[in-house]
Amino acid sequence: MLAVVVVVIILLAAGGAYYYYSTLPTTPSTTSMTSSMMTSAPMVSTSSPTLSGSITVAAEAGYSDSALKQIAKDFMAQYPGTTVNVVLVAYDTALTDYTTAFSANQSVYDVMIVPNVGYLGPLSQYLLNFEPYLSNTAYFPASYNYSDIIPSLLSPFTIQGNLYGLPYSSDTMLFFYRPSYFNSVTNQQAFQAQYGYALPNPANTTFTVQQLVDVANFFNGKHGAKYGIIEMTGPGDDDMLDSIIQLYSGVRTANSATYGPVAAPYGALFTANGQILTNTTSFQTTMAAFVQLIKASENPLTASFESVTGTFASGDAPMFIYWSTPVFVLGNSTSSSIVNDWAVAPTMPGGVSNNGGEALSIFKYTRNLPLALAFAAFATNPTESINYMKLNSLLPARYSGFSYATQYLGLSQQIVKIFLSNLASSVQGVSNVPYWPQISTYIRGEVPSIYSGSVTVAQGCSVITSESVQAGATAYTDG
Repeated sequence: MLAVVVVVIILLAAGGAYYYYSTLPTTPSTTSMTSSMMTSAPMVSTSSPTLSGSITVAAEAGYSDSALKQIAKDFMAQYPGTTVNVVLVAYDTALTDYTTAFSANQSVYDVMIVPNVGYLGPLSQYLLNFEPYLSNTAYFPASYNYSDIIPSLLSPFTIQGNLYGLPYSSDTMLFFYRPSYFNSVTNQQAFQAQYGYALPNPANTTFTVQQLVDVANFFNGKHGAKYGIIEMTGPGDDDMLDSIIQLYSGVRTANSATYGPVAAPYGALFTANGQILTNTTSFQTTMAAFVQLIKASENPLTASFESVTGTFASGDAPMFIYWSTPVFVLGNSTSSSIVNDWAVAPTMPGGVSNNGGEALSIFKYTRNLPLALAFAAFATNPTESINYMKLNSLLPARYSGFSYATQYLGLSQQIVKIFLSNLASSVQGVSNVPYWPQISTYIRGEVPSIYSGSVTVAQGCSVITSESVQAGATAYTDG
């Protein structure tokens, strides 16, 4: 198996770059955390801020760290007398680090990265709502161009109209496939004979969930493939749960007339008014399909976020559902055996993708609110946002950033078009309710029992639902 290569692309700095905040005053001022601040949200000042003092910014190690360190240098050069300390947090422990500090009223972090993985529910009570500040031209002048941010990236960081994060990177689930398997006349004839319908081609067909299962089973250990599909099926937070939610999102969206639109803060596993759907016929059918896909994928119940790209790059399967990062790996001959035999389907199975990415948030009781807010705005403006591509190879959260993605990240116009199309129609997968971490645990804990056959799909989904209700959810029942 070829190892996954993390591609870091260093971009040339764009000449003539300028900063959008040259009009902000820099006379000294500080904001301290007082007992009155701990009982009410910060007031919005209508006057121009004065910036001095220091803040601490939490960056994710190996993801946004290089960019935020450079942005901090740029900010301090723009505003002498300020200090921005960038510290690293680990993805797996960041939520615990944040909640431990904030629940103790400790301003350990002033500005922090918040991933789109269900962090917001437990954290929102501690975070600043950006909405009252967006009209303050001292922080968000016309050149900030808020409308340039891709709208679907705002929903995962919004609860009841309150915006708790400014997106700086984007992602969406994509459907990778190998054209040679689907263009083979031999495979087409064999599939038609076995299933009674034409072999669907990801290049021009939006797969149904059942078609995805049929094709995976057709190729599993046959017709030149080792596996029928590559899916994340392991127990980690970003493994099987991402795969289940992605599979269900198209089904959930197709049932919007019954369940309502997929809406913040609930995401794809809930109705529009917050009832969990894990005990419905639609979810049970999807769970049954997912178990079939586990059986057709590599290393059932252990295939991880870290391992699956390498397996697909080794040429072991015709299909692969994952986030966007393989676009930087599959065309690289040092990390891929399928350099000339991979593509990205225009649409996901079910026609709907999940969105991802990260944002910058602010601890609402930060000791230096003017500086924290100025830095968050600065670090997500059109100019500085380019650093996330240049130094951490992250796809942009702004439409305007994709001109750099094609020029410097080496992405083809076709890949960018497909990515943006999937992102534009994507839905929020994970929920931002406070009890989401428990629901995530319940689902991941019950799938192995369903897979082994020790419980039926209906029994497993019933257990997930009852546990979720105990955690605080309200269940939706069919009929």
